[in-house]
Amino acid sequence: MKFQQQFVQRAEQRLALMPKMLQSIELLQLATADLLQVIEKELQQNEVLEALPTDLAEDPTSSQQATRADHFEQDPWVPSRNLDAMDAKQAMLENQPAPGEDLLDYLSLQLALSDCSQALCSQVLTLAEGLDERGLLPDSDSELIDALSGQPFDEALAVLQSLDPKGLGARSPIDAMLLQVSREDPDYPAIERLLTEYLSRLARNKMPEVAKHLGLEISELCCLVERIGGLDPHPGSRFQHDTQWPIRPELLVRQEQGQIEVVVDDASLPALTINPDYLDLLHSRATETETRSYLRKKLQSARDLLAALHNRKATLARVGAAIMNHQAGFLEHGRSAIRPLKMADIAAQLDLHTSTVSRAIAGKYVQTDLGIFSLREFFDGARCRGKGREENGSGRLAIKERIKELVAGEDGGRPLSDDDLARLLEQSGLAVARRTITKYRQDLQIPSSWQRRRYGGES
Repeated sequence: MKFQQQFVQRAEQRLALMPKMLQSIELLQLATADLLQVIEKELQQNEVLEALPTDLAEDPTSSQQATRADHFEQDPWVPSRNLDAMDAKQAMLENQPAPGEDLLDYLSLQLALSDCSQALCSQVLTLAEGLDERGLLPDSDSELIDALSGQPFDEALAVLQSLDPKGLGARSPIDAMLLQVSREDPDYPAIERLLTEYLSRLARNKMPEVAKHLGLEISELCCLVERIGGLDPHPGSRFQHDTQWPIRPELLVRQEQGQIEVVVDDASLPALTINPDYLDLLHSRATETETRSYLRKKLQSARDLLAALHNRKATLARVGAAIMNHQAGFLEHGRSAIRPLKMADIAAQLDLHTSTVSRAIAGKYVQTDLGIFSLREFFDGARCRGKGREENGSGRLAIKERIKELVAGEDGGRPLSDDDLARLLEQSGLAVARRTITKYRQDLQIPSSWQRRRYGGES
């Protein structure tokens, strides 16, 4: 068997993306928080790029303070500052959530105001340090004794369980709920049986069956269930603080005299420019060739970033304006007026690729008079049955809103099944499959019809 090497020419088409194009694509799909990190990283490693001081940033009261979809004549090297003249670090500090209350500090204050001895208070705090995020004690008796250096923990545990919030120091969620009911309460025995023996049946809304077993009237059982609903199985959870950053909308929308205005809010981004000293050094004949080559690369990197930021802003403004103009009914009438919309529709309207629209809306939010919404929520391929029906609200948000309205107005004794909801929606011109109704209902965290059924004459 003989092997031979041959050189063959062939024509082939390939899509080659320049680094500048790749950077524009990457920045387009970033939300503001992620974009800030990219900018900060570039500022740290590129001395040619600098952030303008706050007092030199563009006047926020200027007519050019906000970027609109129909006006992009500013120098892309220095993106305009809108709404506020604050730098990114200041915005980050102001947006940081206030620190929450600490459980141990809260318990220490209660112990300081109690009659407990210092030794007992120390034991109680030692037990409190072993509480999990739910406020429960997961450790065994032997582990608790070891934590107290061999001393009994019954008295310290009793004090801990007497502190606010009630239920701390329980071994299970059910025990935590029982600790919140006084043993002298005449309803305590029934509540204890409901929590320990009949909880699964209550979850399945088997009210008549449970009432029969306990020898109670339906109305009496409903009152007990309502009391149980007010008990907290995780009493320590309110001291767990969410460290996620609040959502910051990239677009602001307002409607005045029938005109929809879409503004890109980049106030939290620093105003960037090219350092003139390094430009002079680059153009100076006295600068060494190696230094010039280095500065030329840094300058190109800075220019590419500024151009990518400008393109991101322009694309986001165009896409946002197209979306909100299509959903003008939403701005006037709310979720029920959402119209069907596909990314391909916006792409064709703006002469963009569908992937560009997808990247532009990824992780982006819009602030409206009705609240903050994800841009992706406005894209929905749902359709109505019947010619001309698509002008009415028939998107995903609209259908969910109508489901909520129907469930809110139903008879509690005869709740609407998913088939009933599909039939009522079809009567109003919306052809939605029952399985879709089920999915939307679950998205809205609405229980099934048998779980929503109310007893004892409640509505």
